[in-house]
Amino acid sequence: MRMKIVFSILIGALFLAVLPLFKPGFIPTHDGEYHLIRFYEFGKMLAAGHVFPRWAPNLNSGYGVPLFNFHYPFPNYLGALYHFLGVSYPDAVKLVLATGYLFAVVFCFLWLSKLFDKRAATVGTIVYSFVPYWFVDIYVRGVVGEVLALTWVMFSLASIERKWKAGLAIAVGLLMISHNIMSLLFLPVLFLYIIIRRRSLFPFLTLGIGLASYFWIPALFERQYVVGLNTVDFRDHFPHLVQLLFPSWGTGFSQPGQPADEMSFQIGLMPLFVVLVGFFFLIWRNKKDEKGKKVLSMFFLLLCSVAFFLMQEMSIPIWERIPFLSYIQYPWRLLSLFLPATAFFAAYLVARLRHAFLAVALAVGAVVFAYPYANPVVYALRSDEFYLTRQNFTDGTSSMGNTFSTRWSDWKKDRPAQKIEVVNGDAKATGLTTSPLLYEFSVTTNTESRIRINTLYYPGWEVLINGKAVLVDYEHDGTITFSVLPGQWQVSVRFTETSLRRMANAISFLSLFWLVGWFILEFNAHRHRYRSIVNRA
Repeated sequence: MRMKIVFSILIGALFLAVLPLFKPGFIPTHDGEYHLIRFYEFGKMLAAGHVFPRWAPNLNSGYGVPLFNFHYPFPNYLGALYHFLGVSYPDAVKLVLATGYLFAVVFCFLWLSKLFDKRAATVGTIVYSFVPYWFVDIYVRGVVGEVLALTWVMFSLASIERKWKAGLAIAVGLLMISHNIMSLLFLPVLFLYIIIRRRSLFPFLTLGIGLASYFWIPALFERQYVVGLNTVDFRDHFPHLVQLLFPSWGTGFSQPGQPADEMSFQIGLMPLFVVLVGFFFLIWRNKKDEKGKKVLSMFFLLLCSVAFFLMQEMSIPIWERIPFLSYIQYPWRLLSLFLPATAFFAAYLVARLRHAFLAVALAVGAVVFAYPYANPVVYALRSDEFYLTRQNFTDGTSSMGNTFSTRWSDWKKDRPAQKIEVVNGDAKATGLTTSPLLYEFSVTTNTESRIRINTLYYPGWEVLINGKAVLVDYEHDGTITFSVLPGQWQVSVRFTETSLRRMANAISFLSLFWLVGWFILEFNAHRHRYRSIVNRA
C-alpha cells in the first residue's frame, strides 16, 4: 500500500511537470511562434479542402512559399484540430506539446511493462519523464515536432515488444511526418532494435516508411528548388564536456563556444547515474539475467556511447565524412537518444536489485533533480489577433531569419499592391476569382503583353490560357510571369501535384490500402479461430 501511495504522488508530479502548458498565457520559446503561424496557415489550407497541404499562400508577404512540402506536417494537423475545437492558436501550441509528452509517457510504460515487472516499468517511466532534455524541448525550444517524434519512437518500441504489427507501421509513419531530423536520427535505432528483438516485424517498419512517402519523397528530391532548409553549421554547436556532465539551466540560444551558450546541454544527473550503473551491470555477470536484457543493455549502452562521442568536437571529422549527419544541425540534439536508454536502464536497475527503497529513491531523485526546470516564463495573455495582425509574424516565411524560400527568389519583405500586374503591353485583367491554389481571370489585350502573378513560382504552378498550358517565366524575380497575345482570353493559374508528388501520394495510398487489407484479414482470422474454440467447447 505504501508503494502505491508513493507512486501515486510521483505520477501526480508527472502531471505537475506539464501543468504550465494548461495555464493561461503563452510560453516564450525559440520556435513556438513559428509553429503558431504554421498552425494558422495549415488550418486555412485544410479548410479550403487541401488534405495534404504543400503550399503556404499567405506567408512570404502574400507571395507564398512551399513551406509544408518540407516542414513536418503532423504537428500542424494536430494544432489545426485543436483550433477547430475552439482552442486559440497560442493555446494549441501548448496543447500539442502536452499531448506529445503525456502520450510518450504512456507508450514508455507500455514498452517497459512488457520487458519488466510493473514496479520497474513505473520507475523507468518516471525517470524517463524527468530527463532534463524533455524540458529543454518543451519549455525552452518549444519544438512541437520533436516532442511528437519522441512520442512515436516510444510507440514504436512498445509495438515491437507487444508485436503490434499495424501499430509499428502507424508509429513509424507518424514519426516521419512529425519531425524530419528526428526520423533521420531514430529510424536506424528502430531498425537495429527490430533486428535484436523482432526481425519478423521488419516489413511493417518498411510499410510505415511507405505510409509517409507523400511527404518525405518530395521533401527529399525537391530540395534543389529551395534555399534555407539548413542554415546551421554543426561545428558551432558542440557542447562542452562540462556542459554535458554538470547541471545547468537557461532559456537562451545555442551559440558558438561554451561561454556564449545560454541553454542547457546536460544529460542529467539521474540519466548519467542509471546509464553508468547499467554499464556496471553489463560487466558484472549474473546468471539470473535474461539473455535478451543483456543484449538490450549492450545496445542502449552503445547508443549512449556513440551519442556522447558524437557530441564532442573530436568527432568533427566523422561529421564531415558522413553527409547525413550535417542534417542533424545541432550535435547536442543527440541528447534525445538518452531518453529511451534512460528509461530502459532505470527499469533494468530496479528489476535487477529488487529493493523497494531503491525504486522509490530513483523515482524521487528523478523528480527532485529535474522538476525545477518545469517552471517557464509566461507571457501575458495573447489572443490569436495579437499574432495574426502583426506583419512580423504573418509576412515572414516561418523560418529562422526568413531564409527559407525558392531558389529563384529571396524573402519578399513587402506585400504587392495587387495580385495581377501588367509588366508591359496594353492589357487589362478583370473578373479575378481566387482560392489558395487557384487564380482565374479574364485578360483583354490589344498588343502582346506580359503579365505577372505576384506569387512565387515553384514546380507544380502552371498557367492555362483558354485551357492550354503556356510557358512560365520565373527566372527574373521568382514570380509567375507569362506572355499573352492580342485578343480576349480566360486565364487559369493553379498549383498541382507534379509527377514525383503523384507517385509519392500513390505509394502512401497503396501502403495504407495494404495495411487496412492486412488488418481486415487478420481480424477475420482471429474471429474464425475464436468461433472454432467456442464450437469445440
